[in-house]
Amino acid sequence: MKNKTMRILHAEKVYGEAPIFKEPRIIGDWVLWLEQRPNEKGRTTALIRPWGQKDVLPQELTPYPSDLRTKIHGYGGAPLTANLDGSDLILTWVDKKDNCLWMRTWSYEEKNKNSSSFKFIPKIESICLTKKDNFFLAGGVIDLEKNIWIGLMENEEGDHIVSFSLKKNDQYPKFIYSSQGLLGYLALNAKDRKLAWVEWSNTSMPWDLNELKLAKLDENVNIINIVNFNNEYLKCTEKISFFNPIWSDSGHLFVAEDSSGWWNITQIKTDITNNSITIFQNKWTIKAEIAFPQWVLGMSSFSCVGDDVVGAFAQEGIWTLALFQENGFIKTFDLPFIEFSGLHSNQNRLVAIASGSEISDGIFELDLLAKSWEHTLASSFCLDPTEISIGESFWFIGSNQENVHAWYYPPINRQISLPPLLVKSHSGPTGMARCGLDLEVQFWTSRGWAVVDVNYGGSSGFGREYRDRLRGNWGVIDVLDCTKAAQSLIAIGKADKDRIAILGSSASGFTALGCLISTDIFNIGACKYAVTDLIGMANSTHRFEEFYLDYLIGNIETDYEKYLKRSPIENVNAINMPLILFHGLKDEVIPSDQSVVIKDALLKRGIPVQINLFENEGHGFKDGRIKVDVLKKTEAFFRQYLNI
Repeated sequence: MKNKTMRILHAEKVYGEAPIFKEPRIIGDWVLWLEQRPNEKGRTTALIRPWGQKDVLPQELTPYPSDLRTKIHGYGGAPLTANLDGSDLILTWVDKKDNCLWMRTWSYEEKNKNSSSFKFIPKIESICLTKKDNFFLAGGVIDLEKNIWIGLMENEEGDHIVSFSLKKNDQYPKFIYSSQGLLGYLALNAKDRKLAWVEWSNTSMPWDLNELKLAKLDENVNIINIVNFNNEYLKCTEKISFFNPIWSDSGHLFVAEDSSGWWNITQIKTDITNNSITIFQNKWTIKAEIAFPQWVLGMSSFSCVGDDVVGAFAQEGIWTLALFQENGFIKTFDLPFIEFSGLHSNQNRLVAIASGSEISDGIFELDLLAKSWEHTLASSFCLDPTEISIGESFWFIGSNQENVHAWYYPPINRQISLPPLLVKSHSGPTGMARCGLDLEVQFWTSRGWAVVDVNYGGSSGFGREYRDRLRGNWGVIDVLDCTKAAQSLIAIGKADKDRIAILGSSASGFTALGCLISTDIFNIGACKYAVTDLIGMANSTHRFEEFYLDYLIGNIETDYEKYLKRSPIENVNAINMPLILFHGLKDEVIPSDQSVVIKDALLKRGIPVQINLFENEGHGFKDGRIKVDVLKKTEAFFRQYLNI
């Protein structure tokens, strides 16, 4: 605990300024990334600058009104594909305004060698490659040999691998492969004319059970010689999940899979026709996760460097960057970062999004030969290290007397001996609490709050057994674990039992409402676009999550009573604490009417309740001004009813 009074962190500094970096990559001597801008209502654009020159102002390649976002599988991801053709830069992207695939080519203009400026000059106007139709595209690769874009397409018939010529506009897709299931993570080995991808049935989520597929492309870009890698192929009796297949320069395939109970890297060597296959499992065996749950496309946690792999693995809630060497050794890097995402390498250069306990998100560039690195913050705003509450790894006894992990953040400006406590948990519900610097957490700790971010049973990052605790138990295990986290901190004198708040959004909003319904330990709550109606969700959810509730709750026909018992909308009369609600009127995942029903029921019983509806927001707020408003109103509501 710091004794002197620190400055209060304002909501505008949390959400009003900093863009969100996504999907960085190295293209030749350049670093390219996506930037979601809260001050432009969440518009996403592509930027580029020279590798290793963090002080050089980047060039925006897709200015307004371009908005690089996809809607595939409901959650999107992977809108951008980039290649160098000689010195020319080729970009293809999916634009939110029409869901079409666009293409443009730039040439690089060499400036004065003493100048720090650079410029890519457009060679052509942007071309719309596709006809506007009722489908969603994403996850593409550019095949320069055939001058085509190959990527994923979702329509009412299922998922497909399709191609479009880079030379024509207004095209219908050429279908290469079709599946009634779902597809993701397309990887092209252009040299050997091979494709790899991940495929799963909609009766499973991709992190629960899927297959890795490998195929040869013939001269006409048709798929031949498909090999299916699954639990039977790998002689694994348990379910298996593959993640992020990538090709090395020598033509070997690397993929994460969890047949050991942990997502580890497996190497697959094949001949030119896929007839001779050698699998190297357990080459780098660690009780750690080198993968994420695949909610969106475009995620990456490892990349090839020659015949080695550089990747980030999660252990005890913390991410570590390491080199997985061909000889089986694992060499970790000593860095001030504990969270990595979006890893991509080229030659001996690596780029990623990284953050640390005292360092917020930024573009991380590592020279693997020189062992030198740079980090470019997303925002010019920085907290002084003395003003940062460092997350403490906190294990406690949770549901079923099992160990559960959380991050505990002590208050900075503590005015009283026992601080108020904010309990929060990640959404998903299959997900993981952040360990890097989170300015929203610091918003609360700078005001004298303690915060606990709970990795309840069912969270990723701790192996499949931990993840499977939530099987059939959503609304039970997560609720109990969040409750026991608060009780544990009260018992050891780190929280005021009369000032316990819980906060959640989407799936974690469901957990927060479950906590308010099932126990009186929480004094107040706040929910953004919370899941409230499990029966309605089961009957109307999109195809990506069509059977997710079968895993989380059970079959709706045989377990109907569970759906009723755990639905907050059916049990709202058990909520006796003040509650503030936020919802977007354009939410297509959870209708805003559900929050209105909760509000009306509480209002009828005289329970303090406030609802805030936003006309132009959907599921997951993106406008920085809205995010600032939500944070301010939540804090004011808590102060009003907790007498802080």
